[in-house]
Parts: sequence; C-alpha cells; structure tokens
Amino acid sequence: MVSSELITKAKRYLELAKISLEKGYYCEVCFLSSLASELYLKGVSVALTGGFPTVHDLRAILNHIRVVTGNSAIDNFVKENRSKLKSLSDEYLISRYNMGISYDKEDAEECLNIAVEVINFGEGLLRKVG
Repeated sequence: MVSSELITKAKRYLELAKISLEKGYYCEVCFLSSLASELYLKGVSVALTGGFPTVHDLRAILNHIRVVTGNSAIDNFVKENRSKLKSLSDEYLISRYNMGISYDKEDAEECLNIAVEVINFGEGLLRKVG
C-alpha cells in the first residue's frame, strides 16, 4: 500500500534526521526533517483521500486533506503553526542546496521539533479514521 510505504519512509527520514543531529550535520537535519514531514503527510493524504498533491509545501498538502475530508482540525493546526510549516517547507530547497545559509544546532533542533509536531498531527488524523 502506497500510504504505508510513504509513512515508513518518512519515519526512516526522521530517524536519519536525529542521527544527523547527533553527528552535527545541521543542514541535513533540516532537509531530512522537511522530507520526513512531507512524506508523512502525503502518506496520510493517500490513506484519507486516495491521493496527494505533487507539491513540497506542507500547508498545501494539509489543505488538500482538509478540502477532501472536511476536517476542520486541519485549519486550526495550520493557523496555529503557519510560520513553522512555511519555514519547514522552505527547507526542502534551502537546506538541500545550502544557499549560502549556515545552520547551527538550534536551527537543526527547531526543524526536527517541527517535523515531530507535523508527524504527530498526521498520526492523530489517521487515528480518527482508523
């Protein structure tokens, strides 16, 4: 099943982000955190809607799920976490190509923490229907 494959990959990327943090690979933590969040939400989207939008923006993926399912909790999550979701979505490209930005441990921890929040929210969405 595509949904479970995406979720499994997302969890692996999150684990790799944690390992990268321990090794001091801060830029990679942000990239992997972004990727883990994106794939997890796409897995949730497949499970709940049968598909997902081909974008990297976490807010757009969540919006797709909300539109199809009518789940208003998604609106609240996006409103409360708008800047964090945008920031982590942007890391997909910024940290991937390291566009002149240096990362420190605090940056990496912030990316990782946001990813954990996103994945926990996604797990909650799955539990409500499961």
